[in-house]
Amino acid sequence: MTFQDMFATALSNLGRRKVRTALTSIGVIVGILTIVTMVSLGVGVQREISAQFAALGLENVFVEPRESNEGDFFTQFAAPQRETPITPELIADWRALPNVANVVPVISLNGVTTALELPGGASSVVRVTGEQLFANPFRREVNALAGELALGEQSGVLIISEGALPRGVEPATIVGSEVTIVLQSPRGESERFVFRVLGVSSSEENEVEATVADMAAMKSWWFNTNDYLAEQGYDSAVVRAVDVNQAANLVADFRAEGFRVQSLELILDTANRAFAVINVMLASVGGLALFVALIGIVNTMIMAIYERTREIGTLKAIGASRSDIRGLFMLEAGLIGLIGGVVGVIGGWLLGIVLNQVIAWYIEQEGLPIAATFFVTPPWLALLALAFAALVGIVAGLYPAARAARLDPLVALRYE
Repeated sequence: MTFQDMFATALSNLGRRKVRTALTSIGVIVGILTIVTMVSLGVGVQREISAQFAALGLENVFVEPRESNEGDFFTQFAAPQRETPITPELIADWRALPNVANVVPVISLNGVTTALELPGGASSVVRVTGEQLFANPFRREVNALAGELALGEQSGVLIISEGALPRGVEPATIVGSEVTIVLQSPRGESERFVFRVLGVSSSEENEVEATVADMAAMKSWWFNTNDYLAEQGYDSAVVRAVDVNQAANLVADFRAEGFRVQSLELILDTANRAFAVINVMLASVGGLALFVALIGIVNTMIMAIYERTREIGTLKAIGASRSDIRGLFMLEAGLIGLIGGVVGVIGGWLLGIVLNQVIAWYIEQEGLPIAATFFVTPPWLALLALAFAALVGIVAGLYPAARAARLDPLVALRYE
C-alpha cells in the first residue's frame, strides 16, 4: 500500500465513526487547549517583563561601594566605612570611558527622618528622593501640575509630589514659595534646610525630590561630617553604557575594581530562566489531560481492531504486509491526535483573546497604570502543540497497530 492509499483509508475509517472519533479527540483538545493557554500566559508575561526592562534601560549598570560595616545595627546612624568610595573624581573618570554614555551619581536619604514644613505652619513626614532619572513601569505617568519638574544642576530647589501636599493646598499657590525640610536625628537634634519650590508633580507618593548636592548637604549633617562627598563619596551611581554588550563588559570591570554591581540584563536573564521552568510547569498541567487522552486513543484503536478484524484479514489476503497494517492504524491514531490538536490550538488562541479582553476591562475599571497583553500565542507554540498532539496519537497507536499487524489472516477472515 502506498502512503496515499493508507491516508485515504485512514480518513475513510475515521469518517465512518464520526461520533467516536470526536469523543476520542476531546481529550486531546482539552490537553492541547490547556497547554496553549498556560504557555501563552507565560510567554505573554515574559515578553511584557522583557519590554519593561528594555524601557528601563538594559544598558544601565547600578554601582554601589562595598562597606566594611555593612549589616551592623547602627549603620544608618554612623558614617559608613566604605572600602571603595565613589568619589566625584571617579565619576569624572567613568564619564570619560569610551564605552560609557553617561554617569548619574546618587545620594540616598533612606533611613533619615525627614519632615516637610509649608508656609502657614502645615507639616508632614515625607520621603526625600533624588530626581526620577529613569522611567518606572510600575508608577503612574507623572506630569507637572504647576511649575516645572526639571531640577537640573540648581541647588536650594525641590519638587513636591501632590501626595505630599496637605488637603486644601493648591499646587499653583505653593510654586515659588519657600518650604523647609526638617531632619530629626536619633541624638534628639534637628536641622532645618530651606528650599524654593520649583514645581508640583502629579505623583501620589508622599515624597519630594531634591538635587544630589542638596541631599549630600543633608547627609553631611546627619552623619556630622564637614563634607560627606569628600569623605564618603556618593551612595551609588547609575552608569549608562553605549549599548547592552558594553554594559556586560562594564559589569565585569566594576566587579574587578571591588564594587557591588547590578545590571538589568543580568536580572532579566535570571527571570527568563525562571520563566522557562514556569512554562514547563504550566505545560505539565495540560500534559496530564493528554495522558488521559492517550489512554482513550488506545482504547478506541483496540476496539477498532475487534470491529475490523475481517477487514484486516481481507487486506492481508490481497497482499497487505504487516508494516502496511501497522502504518494504517498508527496513521489513524495520529490523525485523531492531529484533529484534536488543531481544535485545541484554535480554542486556546481564542480563549487567550477573550481573557486579554477581560483583563483589559478589569484594569480599566480599576484604573491601574498597566497596558499589557498577557496571553500571547506565537507561531512556534501553535506548531509545537500540533506536532505534540500528532505525536501523542502516534504513540497511543503503537500497541494497537502492532496487535493488528500480528493477526493471522486465516483466523481474521473466519472472525465473526
